[in-house]
Amino acid sequence: MDIAAIPDNPLDFEVSQKYNRWELHNEFGGQRYRGIATPSEDPLIFIFTGGSGENYGYDDEFLDDGSFLYSGEGTEGDMTMEGGNEALRVHKEREESVHLFEETEYPWIVTYAGEYEYDGHQWDTLPDENGENRDGIRFRLVPVGGTEIHIDAGPASSLSEEELFEKAKQSSPTGPPTSGVSSSNSSTDRHLYKRSDIVKDFALRVANGVCQGCEEPAPFVDGDDDPFLEVHHIQRLSDDGPDDPENVIAVCPNCHRRVHYGRDGDEFDRELKQKAETRNEEFQASD
Repeated sequence: MDIAAIPDNPLDFEVSQKYNRWELHNEFGGQRYRGIATPSEDPLIFIFTGGSGENYGYDDEFLDDGSFLYSGEGTEGDMTMEGGNEALRVHKEREESVHLFEETEYPWIVTYAGEYEYDGHQWDTLPDENGENRDGIRFRLVPVGGTEIHIDAGPASSLSEEELFEKAKQSSPTGPPTSGVSSSNSSTDRHLYKRSDIVKDFALRVANGVCQGCEEPAPFVDGDDDPFLEVHHIQRLSDDGPDDPENVIAVCPNCHRRVHYGRDGDEFDRELKQKAETRNEEFQASD
């Protein structure tokens, strides 16, 4: 397992890369045993999500639009808007960046999911660590730059594969910001897309109707007369979460089930990862 060194600059964290959380706190500080860590010396907030949180009633989930619902801190009784919860709510006012990490099966090893920002919160009824219902906070976090992206000069179908790769990279949580990103589309020569959609479009376009697993043509066409393939996220953290064009590949339904449920699923996933890396090298070389 490849564990990356902790960078001096948090802007150098890489999406899908694994880091040692203990060393992360050695470098930046912050509370080691909390879901929301607030280093005192740097304008940063680290938030951590994973299976262990379910033991305390936390209910986190990535949504289809690329946003993330994150349960506030507090294991017993009603949550309160103080401490780490308050820090997360006002981080933009304080000019602090928020970095999301996902726990792995290995102690203290976490996977970086990207830089996010506060986009609102709601109060829900959630169980605490004793199974008792309590008032809980659920934050809505979005990738920095939002969950939508404007594409200039026509729809995605008008872009070349290289241009589509570039736009998809820009839409990832750590990609460079795109100009003109907003929630409205007042110009007739600009098209608005969910960030996750542009990444899926890239994977499907480069597959060109051929499964990247078994390398057979798509088994059927959909209602739009397009070859039907599914987009698989190679790194587990992105199964329901932030998209990156380097981390997706288009496969037929049968291969998609094989990688998730097959006896040789892990080995097959490694094969898909190698194919994706070969494909990515071609696009990176054209930059």
